[in-house]
Amino acid sequence: MIELVNVKKGFGDKEILKDVSVTMEAGKMNLIIGASGSGKTVMMKCMVGLMEVDSGEIRYGGKNFSAMDNNQRKEIRKEIGMLFRAQPCLIP
Repeated sequence: MIELVNVKKGFGDKEILKDVSVTMEAGKMNLIIGASGSGKTVMMKCMVGLMEVDSGEIRYGGKNFSAMDNNQRKEIRKEIGMLFRAQPCLIP
């Protein structure tokens, strides 16, 4: 199970993730859907440790991923599967 608890992430004065809390259950397909620029990619990068959250926690199996060192994070990453898909663009 992956949990985001009160996650906030911003760049300068632009707040991208605003107090996001969600639970993604193991064995189920979990989707992140939103408009362009809504923070989907930032959220995914925070979930795998490519970006650090400004506040809040990301938990894997109840363990605080944000507080783990690099070696601990590598072990968790071996269990994560992700798919990034860009929205098709139609050109008239």
